[in-house]
Amino acid sequence: MIQLKFKRFAMAVVGITALGCSGNDAPQSEAVAPVAVTTVTATVQQLENQLTFAGTVEPIERARLATRIMGWVDAIPFAEGSRVQKGAMLVKLRSKDIEAKRAQVEASIIEATAHFDNMQKNLQRVESLFAKKAATQKELDDIRTAFASAQSRKQAAEEMKAEVEEMLSYTELRAPFNGVIARKMLEVGDLANPGMPILEVENMDKIKIVAKVPESEIDALAVGMSVAVNVKAAEVGTDGKAVTGKIERMVPAADPMSRQFEIHVIVDNREHQIKSGMFARVAIGGAESQTLLVPEAAVFRRGQLQGLFVVDSENRARLRWVRTGVRENGSVEILSGLNAGEQVVTEGIETLLDGQKVSPSPTTSSAEVTQ
Repeated sequence: MIQLKFKRFAMAVVGITALGCSGNDAPQSEAVAPVAVTTVTATVQQLENQLTFAGTVEPIERARLATRIMGWVDAIPFAEGSRVQKGAMLVKLRSKDIEAKRAQVEASIIEATAHFDNMQKNLQRVESLFAKKAATQKELDDIRTAFASAQSRKQAAEEMKAEVEEMLSYTELRAPFNGVIARKMLEVGDLANPGMPILEVENMDKIKIVAKVPESEIDALAVGMSVAVNVKAAEVGTDGKAVTGKIERMVPAADPMSRQFEIHVIVDNREHQIKSGMFARVAIGGAESQTLLVPEAAVFRRGQLQGLFVVDSENRARLRWVRTGVRENGSVEILSGLNAGEQVVTEGIETLLDGQKVSPSPTTSSAEVTQ
């Protein structure tokens, strides 16, 4: 009985299998069309090794204007960012009390001068009488003493005026050079104290870049050497044509903590395109070396990894994880993961998968692309 049931089940399975295999209705897999891509040939090129140092932009001249007296700020005629000429009045402190004191001193000078002139005439008259034996020695001594007192009184009044004039000069702060108002610490109505900075003026016609150089590379530099300067924030050097600066100063002692030396690079900045405090890079050329370069468009990033696609002999895209070096003028240095002569995909990588069939369209070598 059991054997009969098993035979019926086996026949049913065979029937179903035959039914499924009969006919021409089975779906056929469609061939996937190759993806059109553009490629370049990776070639070894000569690359100049550059020494690059980070630095900060500072003005060639900077002055923090402060007063030596206490007073209320009466006027600051210039706003931050204004250009000023040497000698321009930048800050005016309230000075009515000093001006009143000056008027008093001037009156004292007039009085002391009149008294001095009178005593001088009296001295001349007594000296004439004494020569004629018409005046005593005591009279001559007394008039000479009175004349010396009048002379001292006049001199003291004149010195007091000079002191008041000096104090009055502290109520007006003037530009020490042609420059720009970089910062205002006080406003009109604030109380200025002696030594407290009120304004900061910077001369930005030329700038200096203060950069740090490791002790291992300081011997490659010298005062007077021309260097390339890039300031990305000011779009200086971003087009591949960095401005030229000159090393003006090298601090002879290294920082004991960082073991780095400080250098000052002077750059012309008459258009004031570069601003104080910006980040800058200073670069000097080094020895040339053989390196493998590819267009920057060929390299993509996935997380912390960088990769590119190459086309193999079967026209299939192969993913390569690479290690990159310097980036310059639209090219990327490939340190590992790629060999010279391989076809690198530069266009069409957005949806490309590893092993996918491609239809490559070579353009030119990577050496010619980066020129």
